[in-house]
Amino acid sequence: MKRKTLLTTVALLSLSLVACGKVSTEHTDAGMTAMMQEDFASADRAFSEALNSGEDEELVYRGKGLMYMGQQDYAAAVKAFKTALSYADLSPSDLEYDINYYMAVCYYKLGEYEDAVAVYDSIIQLKTKDETAFFMRGTMKLYMADVEGAAADFDAAIALKPKDYSLCLDAYAAMSKCGYVDRAQEYMNKVAMASNDKNVTDYDKGRVRYYQGDYNTAINFLELARKGAQGSSAEMITMLGDCYEKTGNFSHAVSVYEGYVSEVKDPTMYNQIGLCYAKQGDYANALKAFQNGQLILENNTCMQTLKINEIVCYEYLHDYKAARERLEEYLLVYPTSEEIGKEWCFLVTR
Repeated sequence: MKRKTLLTTVALLSLSLVACGKVSTEHTDAGMTAMMQEDFASADRAFSEALNSGEDEELVYRGKGLMYMGQQDYAAAVKAFKTALSYADLSPSDLEYDINYYMAVCYYKLGEYEDAVAVYDSIIQLKTKDETAFFMRGTMKLYMADVEGAAADFDAAIALKPKDYSLCLDAYAAMSKCGYVDRAQEYMNKVAMASNDKNVTDYDKGRVRYYQGDYNTAINFLELARKGAQGSSAEMITMLGDCYEKTGNFSHAVSVYEGYVSEVKDPTMYNQIGLCYAKQGDYANALKAFQNGQLILENNTCMQTLKINEIVCYEYLHDYKAARERLEEYLLVYPTSEEIGKEWCFLVTR
């Protein structure tokens, strides 16, 4: 699900609508802010006030859908997104595409892959050259064991952007992850055959070496990509850091991750830093990294993971009181599970 997205950002979407002067979004914006800070109770109240104040129903229910996604209540999120779409104009806009993309993700999270495919079908009917929708539909078909259907969609996405070799590598990664190694190799071969093409970036070359397990060579290409005109992305830095970890150079991996967060406050990268320290048994520094990641409230899509990892670090540091307190806070926001239940039973005996 890491394929680059065409979704409109929450903040920009709200600002653009206010700038056009179409309708007040005061309570909707307040709900979105509270939702991004994981204050779901306040978000819910704000969205209710937005509806009572006559604010744009489509935007409000979209916000409620995102709120439910943040709480991992994907069924409720789907219901909210469907309600949002019921208020849409007859002529689809970027807002409707945005809502549909989120709804497809919810179906994916629910394991309802056929419904996700149906959503992507609708998007493709309206945007016939949307390579992301083709690619994501192909990914869903992989989960349904429809290998040929997935390959057809991957090929369609690649045909729309034949010089974007990252699509081939994304297809390779998706096929490999689902166990279809032979079919995956076909996409890797396309990149190998085009190795002299100037459109094959250093990042692409690094990914090829990474997937082949040649981590030292991958480091060379990924470092070139990081320092070159391509710039650096979270995906690139994560892969580069992982290469250093796999070659046993954990200190350099941390340096790479920290260099990135010094410029981009990315909570997922703080999680990588924490995991890297944890692999070395340095749970004190791991804890700091997980806590630093939680300080980034806006668009923090991995807050739940950071909170769980924080609890685990406290356990390894034998600070069971702090671990229990953090778990109590966690349970106020996120749903329980069998694993979390066992964790609670363990901590209350300490």
